[in-house]
Amino acid sequence: MVSKFSLDGMAALVIGASNSIGRAIAVALGEADADVAVATSTLARSEEVLANSCSNEIWALNRKTFAQAIDSSDERDIEALISRAASELGRLDIMVNAQDLPFAQPVAETAFADWRRVMDVNLGGVFLASRAAASVMLAQGPSTSAGTEFRTGSGRIINVASVLGERGMANGAAYCAAQAGVLNLTRALALEWAGNGINVNAIGAGWTEGMGIIGGDEGRQKLERYLPYKRLARPEEIAGVAVYLASETSAYLTGQVIWIEGGALSHV
Repeated sequence: MVSKFSLDGMAALVIGASNSIGRAIAVALGEADADVAVATSTLARSEEVLANSCSNEIWALNRKTFAQAIDSSDERDIEALISRAASELGRLDIMVNAQDLPFAQPVAETAFADWRRVMDVNLGGVFLASRAAASVMLAQGPSTSAGTEFRTGSGRIINVASVLGERGMANGAAYCAAQAGVLNLTRALALEWAGNGINVNAIGAGWTEGMGIIGGDEGRQKLERYLPYKRLARPEEIAGVAVYLASETSAYLTGQVIWIEGGALSHV
């Protein structure tokens, strides 16, 4: 069973590796022996620095890797990135959409341009990357790794969504709506590509270490008191699920959301 979690011979791309969850997933895939390219969600300089750092960590694991700064809402950026990943890594077996553009503002104060930007990155970016990755996966067919056929089909697409896609939050209409869209997009794509051997699933992430918390330290303390576990999730706790979803062990799982949220959705 342990060998079924190995990603040896697999090639992965993680968009959003500049945030804490995306970075942890990218490194975990590398530790499971996949080659892993990483990219940013936006063209912010701070994101580029973090993505390069993540790539260096993967390179230290003796895996093929590169980092690229993109705007994940830009179709040309996405297509160039997917093409580079397939070329430099040799193929593309795993696509992780961890794009995240946080946004919190009362509806009355939210400009439509801001609403569109949040939608374009957090939802549109997942659509663009999934479509482009699937095109490569469908063309290349199943891979072989360590002498064993990757029987489960031609690819894995893993979308990372926020717990706010399942529940609302005051002053978070744009972000909540985009995250909810990711959940149902996951289900729709799973049905569309199931017959082609592409599994599409989502990780529903709760409040996690490294993400911006509204209200700073005071907001974090209130949140921790609210959560059943009385703490935030650790990025590594979410990354382990990504390895599972990328591996042969999840062969018959598609169109599902696996929640790692410390009981937040069960809270009254």
